Amino acid sequence: MKFQNCKYVIFDLDGTITDPKEGITASVVYALRALGYDAPEKSALEWFIGPPLLQSFMEYTGCKESEGKRLIEKYRERYKTIGVHENTLYPGMEALLSTLNNTSKILAVASSKPTIFVRQILDDFQLTKYFTVIEGSDLEGNHVEKEDVLGSALKKLGRDAVMVGDRKFDILAARKFGLKTIGAGYGYAQGDELIKAGADVIANSPAEIADFLHSYKNNT
Repeated sequence: MKFQNCKYVIFDLDGTITDPKEGITASVVYALRALGYDAPEKSALEWFIGPPLLQSFMEYTGCKESEGKRLIEKYRERYKTIGVHENTLYPGMEALLSTLNNTSKILAVASSKPTIFVRQILDDFQLTKYFTVIEGSDLEGNHVEKEDVLGSALKKLGRDAVMVGDRKFDILAARKFGLKTIGAGYGYAQGDELIKAGADVIANSPAEIADFLHSYKNNT
């Protein structure tokens, strides 16, 4: 397997390019309290980072889909003006993107987050210029599964790609399309979920992602 031969590099956003912990967990707390649910400490809600929000709210509260959608509406009351800006860029990430861009890699983002927020976050860090394709969901709850988002990105790119992501959803979706995968071990994976999902390798920093993409070889 030779990652450096891949023409396209597709990144997840949350937990891979940026750390969204404060914005997401604080907005989840806001939504839960607004509709009368008990809200734990924000640190207990980090598992909300990655999966579609509706799925997570329904799992946490045991509510029906209609109530889950109300929780999303409340979540976005805070997130769209405050939470979307409460991200931090992982150290070394911009250097990685710049290097890949300068070595003729074509970069993309595939996120379950609504595209409008994906673009806003990338704009906040002046990263939009590095990406040829930016794919996300819509505000109506369509196109939220990682497989759907990734499939749309691949239609605009090609299958000669590697997926970089921090959760099992990224790895499993990529494997369905036959893509090579790099797990972002510095993100929000729980335990050994990236290994169990079948990630080809795991990078513990953006610098390690660069190492894999430029020099990793495994012909066994």
